[in-house]
Amino acid sequence: MQLSFSLPCMEESGHELCFLSSPNHDRRVGCNINGDIYVSQNWKGWEVWRFIKDESSGHFIITSWTHDKKVLCSGPDGRVFTTENKEGSWEKWRIVPHPKFEGLRIESVEHDRFLSFSGQDLHTKKKEVDTAWYIEPAHGNHFFISATSHDERLSSSNEHPFTSKNRKSWEKWIVEPTNEKIGQYTIRSMEHGKYLGAEKNDKIIVSENKQLWTIGLSTQEGGGYLILSTEYDRRLTLDENGNLHTEEVGDSNVTWQLEAVLPHTVSGKQIWSWVGAGVCSTILAVAMPFAVMGVVGAMGFGAGGIAAGSMGAGMMSAEAIAAGGGIAAGGTVATLQSIGAVGLGLAGTSMAVGAGAATGGLVSFGVIKATKFGTEHERIAIDEPEKHLPLCSWRLWQ
Repeated sequence: MQLSFSLPCMEESGHELCFLSSPNHDRRVGCNINGDIYVSQNWKGWEVWRFIKDESSGHFIITSWTHDKKVLCSGPDGRVFTTENKEGSWEKWRIVPHPKFEGLRIESVEHDRFLSFSGQDLHTKKKEVDTAWYIEPAHGNHFFISATSHDERLSSSNEHPFTSKNRKSWEKWIVEPTNEKIGQYTIRSMEHGKYLGAEKNDKIIVSENKQLWTIGLSTQEGGGYLILSTEYDRRLTLDENGNLHTEEVGDSNVTWQLEAVLPHTVSGKQIWSWVGAGVCSTILAVAMPFAVMGVVGAMGFGAGGIAAGSMGAGMMSAEAIAAGGGIAAGGTVATLQSIGAVGLGLAGTSMAVGAGAATGGLVSFGVIKATKFGTEHERIAIDEPEKHLPLCSWRLWQ
């Protein structure tokens, strides 16, 4: 069987969602609540950018994913800032493989200046020094791995793997490409740091040792992906009781879905709407966090995710069906999960405004086809790799 697969990128209305990362300094470019550019170590929602490509010229407009009216812009003096003008010449960027270093070169089309980070300031300059950038997918290669025909996720303790109906921390996996051969990956537990592996007797294990898995698109009705042990050429599957094992490729029809886990984010509009609600009643703002946290926790919304079999899980399923498979990041389920995950009521949200990005992101229990901010945005969807090699697959560009 010949399998070819590149990890799905995250797209919104056909535009890629990615982190813009400086490999020399391990920093990401972000856009804060005021629309100001900053650089940090975070991999969160405010560091995600939307890359809008003009197919006729090949140039890009780069907008903030969370604060989507803000557009990355370069001035003739080297300043880098944001505007709300998507039609201007200062907002257009050229992205090509760097001729000298690993990574990409990002150049202002109007000013012929290269995006650069000195370790303190983001700016553009004429010289091609320190201008190599990595563009990484917004999901950070973090996935829930779900059996297509079962309501089961691949999960793991520190000792052994199993399946679960949860979508919590133990069910999150980092699927890392080898960058040596398309379609071969390691699968590592995000919570425990151990790698998924297979043994000759078809047993599935987790260990400190890397094992390669070959992931490819299934041709079966219903779609999904096949996950094969590269060493043994046997597919990952599960029985009717949810027990994991490997078997010959043709022995079953079990396929898997990669549900991308998006970073946490919160927009200025959401913050101020929550703060406004708190200002309306000071007493309520003080008392609500304690009442809210108790109720939200009892519903199944917690720091680790949404508990299987809880009222929250039922709400999530109902909302996903109503939305055509996704969870609205500004909707009821996402908001309740935000409160449960971070532990903030209305008063806590008010404090978060003063703290800025220090508290991190608040929302986005995101998976593939998740919507952001309700009906104000188009749906996010995977674009399959055979259509093109996206920006986040720049390492595979020829």
